[in-house]
Amino acid sequence: MTTRSNPIDEKDRIVSLDLMRGLALLGILLANSMHFQFGLFLVPDIHDYYPLGALDRAAEIFIQLFAQASFYTLFSFLFGYGMAFLKERLEQRELRFGVVYWRRILILLVVGYLHGLFIWDGDILFVYALTSFILFFFLKLKERGLLIWSLLLLLLMASSIATPEDESTTLIGEQLYQYSIEEKEALSSGSYADVVSFRMDADPLGMGMIGDIIITSTAMVSVLGMFLLGAFVARKKWLEDIPRHRALIKRIWWVTLLVGFPSKLAFVIQGTYQSEMLHTTVGGPFVAMFYASSIALIASSDKGKKLLQPLAYVGRLSLTNYLMQSIVFTTLFYGYGIGLFDRIGYFAGILLVFAFFFIQVIASKWWLKHYRMGPFEWVWRAGTYLNVPKLRR
Repeated sequence: MTTRSNPIDEKDRIVSLDLMRGLALLGILLANSMHFQFGLFLVPDIHDYYPLGALDRAAEIFIQLFAQASFYTLFSFLFGYGMAFLKERLEQRELRFGVVYWRRILILLVVGYLHGLFIWDGDILFVYALTSFILFFFLKLKERGLLIWSLLLLLLMASSIATPEDESTTLIGEQLYQYSIEEKEALSSGSYADVVSFRMDADPLGMGMIGDIIITSTAMVSVLGMFLLGAFVARKKWLEDIPRHRALIKRIWWVTLLVGFPSKLAFVIQGTYQSEMLHTTVGGPFVAMFYASSIALIASSDKGKKLLQPLAYVGRLSLTNYLMQSIVFTTLFYGYGIGLFDRIGYFAGILLVFAFFFIQVIASKWWLKHYRMGPFEWVWRAGTYLNVPKLRR
């Protein structure tokens, strides 16, 4: 048996997954647009959130209902699906999955760390890589085990709804308020060196390393639950034969629609701690699965695939497009760039998102016409498989 392996062929790609990745990248940018222009924690009374009044408030509600907490969740689901799919394909070829997996994850860990420190501290890649150290062992489970552990972890996160808002919650809120004031100063008027220095010294919870561990471990539990759900669906092959499982996917569509959006709406109506937890831990995952099942149903027909094809262009270059979103939007908003931080509001932010995503669709289509994969995907594959994959078509 050899440890040498090659990337998955283009013919093995599942179109619906590329469509979902493209939609996830649009939604992630929509949700992140709030944080690019107002900071990591949307703390009241620090920023001018509504320069256009009711129009900005309506735009904020749109993001909260349709994007916030759902698209990084969908991306997590797709990541877990991709890892389970990779494992199955390599083992079918009698190649060692573990060697490829660990190289792939270590590269992602480095990219995520550099992205979070030097480009944007809202990075998700570093958390994905850390969580993947645990995912590797869960991938040894059978289908039932993957589903049970996924549900347990997601229920654990949802249990935060029952946690009362007490003195410790108030203290954390005060700490985040102070952190956000310092963050606003650094991001709106600091040089690039000032921003990087701020990130290196950042302590949002005021607990030092313990606070960093709490934030990271909480994110890892949430991400791992969706990783395992994605791995479970990959094992069941529901997305590889959608017509055969159409009735099941339709039931999932209805359940996630009827549970997901009401769970999010509660937070829009009344922004309490409990409604925020309901929005994030229940509404987020359910709406993510609503989007996944919607894409699957639409893409089950040739007409539907053609309609959604622009999303697939972006989805096939998901790593490159994700990193480019961070590079462009930090340059637009931060003081060392154009300096739009805390100036334009939610509505103008949404317009920027759709304009830039349209550019990404056009650029991705052109790139894929001439090249087999994105530049960052090429580097990732070269490091993963220890050979130089062909780039030009």
